[in-house]
Amino acid sequence: MKFNSVIFAFLIFTLSSCQEVPELTRAVKFTVEAKVKSDENLQITTEGASVTITNKTNGSTYQTTVQADGKAVFESVTPGSYTLSATLSITAEKYMELAGYYVEDAVNFSGSSDNVEVFDDKTLPIELIAGKTGNLVFKQIYYVGSNVATGASFRDVFLEIYNNSNQVLYADSLYFGQVIGINNAKVSEYNLESGQYDWSKAVGMSIDAGKDANVDYIYAHTLFRIPSDGTGKKHPIQPGQSIIIAATAVDHTNSYESNTSAPVTVTDPALTVNLNLAYFEVNLIEFLRPTDNSAHTPYRFDVDNISVPNVDVLHVSSGNDLILNALGREAIFIADTRGTDINMESLKNYATPEVRSITAETKTYRQIPASIIVDAVELQHPVASSRVPKRLPTTLDAGRTFVPGGQYSSQSLVRKTLKIVNGRRILKDSNNSEADFGYLQKADVSKSASSFID
Repeated sequence: MKFNSVIFAFLIFTLSSCQEVPELTRAVKFTVEAKVKSDENLQITTEGASVTITNKTNGSTYQTTVQADGKAVFESVTPGSYTLSATLSITAEKYMELAGYYVEDAVNFSGSSDNVEVFDDKTLPIELIAGKTGNLVFKQIYYVGSNVATGASFRDVFLEIYNNSNQVLYADSLYFGQVIGINNAKVSEYNLESGQYDWSKAVGMSIDAGKDANVDYIYAHTLFRIPSDGTGKKHPIQPGQSIIIAATAVDHTNSYESNTSAPVTVTDPALTVNLNLAYFEVNLIEFLRPTDNSAHTPYRFDVDNISVPNVDVLHVSSGNDLILNALGREAIFIADTRGTDINMESLKNYATPEVRSITAETKTYRQIPASIIVDAVELQHPVASSRVPKRLPTTLDAGRTFVPGGQYSSQSLVRKTLKIVNGRRILKDSNNSEADFGYLQKADVSKSASSFID
């Protein structure tokens, strides 16, 4: 009897469990209520806004548009955890009618959420705000590198910055760098609901009145500056032209001398690029050299091409070269302090929030006001289940992007062409990298038509 009772109890448990499974997997209705937040209190309808949700486990994507009632309805989605992005574009003509002043191009509003739990019928409100767009933008981002065995691995990465305006701009004293963020799904009291660091809890955190530590600032683990001769006009970028900043400005398709006796070689030159003619390069040898005259061995691969100017190095929390995260767990930015009283060298550094005891050896990250960021792009892993919490505020990038081939694939991200005016390409900048970028099968440093996409 005892044996039969056990079997009976097991059957009851199994049957009840089986009855619950359809409830967990049945399709549910998800509604997004979208509103526009305008600094000028303009009455802007969200009708026509595009809303995309992506399942964080399997990568399934659903897309719909906001209707006249301000709602975007997903009638049938699989229960799960999702990321959400929404974008609304207002034509220049319509915006001028609403605002009463001239704008040259369409004005884009966007919103996002990185951790939306949808396990039952649910309605979620979201605000769309005007994103920051600038005249200097990242055109090409080559972050994945090339094959480790036959290519150049991480050594051949580069950033390309483009003048998206119709006037000559100058790169002098322009800043760029990488944003720190949590790269796992760990949950703690020092994280936001999204899973990202809650910087308001960092030891000694100080912010300007009325500001938010997580929204109005970013935290850089590297910070570099384009050098200047004091005139501010040493490095012009013509309209529709660009500059390339290399991690190491050498011809990676050929063998070259390293900082040791062993040369650097590749067995398949077709996988990589020649960065010998880059406009700038990043070199950390002098930055990392001890100030106490102790012995220092330069990093083997951080070769200094004396024909290519080095950028100024202001802050590096760790590492011995410009290393872009080949997995896509990365965000990069361009900052411009001209016309402001912000001194980037005197900005404060903070440890990540879970670090509660600060010593001389603690890694710290430069706090940079979002107000001076002129472009920012967030990357992500191509596999949904391997993605980490978003680190840029929506005002800087409402989406994230990636190359489908993943790490060491030789592919590069390229900003799409919006239109061509008198032969000059104007690149798309909607403040949503997911929509603004496509990719090249192989990175292209030529700056010719082949390095653009439509």
